[in-house]
Amino acid sequence: MLVFGATYYVKRPFGWQSAQWYYSKAYMGAIMSYVIVIYKTYGPPQINLEFLHRLMVDENVEYLMLAFYWLTQPSMVVTLVPFVVFSLFHVLTYLRSTLIPALFPDVTAELQRSRTPGGDQSVRLSAAARASKIMNDWSSKYYTPALREVGVWEVAVIGAWLVLGAVTFQTPLLAPLFYFQFLRMRYALSAPTRAAFRRVRSTLDSVLTPPGASTKVPAVVTDSYIKVRDYLVAMGTNILNPVAQQQQQQQQRQR
Repeated sequence: MLVFGATYYVKRPFGWQSAQWYYSKAYMGAIMSYVIVIYKTYGPPQINLEFLHRLMVDENVEYLMLAFYWLTQPSMVVTLVPFVVFSLFHVLTYLRSTLIPALFPDVTAELQRSRTPGGDQSVRLSAAARASKIMNDWSSKYYTPALREVGVWEVAVIGAWLVLGAVTFQTPLLAPLFYFQFLRMRYALSAPTRAAFRRVRSTLDSVLTPPGASTKVPAVVTDSYIKVRDYLVAMGTNILNPVAQQQQQQQQRQR
């Protein structure tokens, strides 16, 4: 996934056709990765509702379905970014925790000694130990910020791309509907996704609503944005509060 995804973005500026092969292979890699992770977590498939429920609330299953859907659709340059970012951290973790210790068995003890209070700090780490430490420090520093930015990318960039593409008939009309269902699941189950929605809302509020909005922004744009925003806020509240959703449905039936 990481190799083909990165190669796709390197080759994409030089032509769509030359990059397309790497795009499809990247998503095949993503599908294979998620299938392995899910199988290792849950084992062979079971035919019962409890097993199905466990799958449906697992983010790996959600991203597996999304990767399969993007693979079957015309390529969209923005969709691959989250998968490439996830793969980068997964590869670093695998290299640091599995591959390097397997090839250099002394690395683990070497790093433990360097972290032990009162240990000999003057001992120079081997190249493998230094590489493992650099990957660990880099991942620890950037993993959480990267997840935050990926969340905003999923909400704002991919969402806007699909809506604009559907309006201009550049992407299938089903694509934004499928993707918004994915976002709905992520909103219900993922705190970073909810935080991403809040960040996007805060930014749009400052640009499109008074007092921060520019006088050049047409009133119809502001009014339309407020209506869409309030609708999405209400939807998000219902997602997180099933009781309120049931009460609202009962009120609608009574009307």
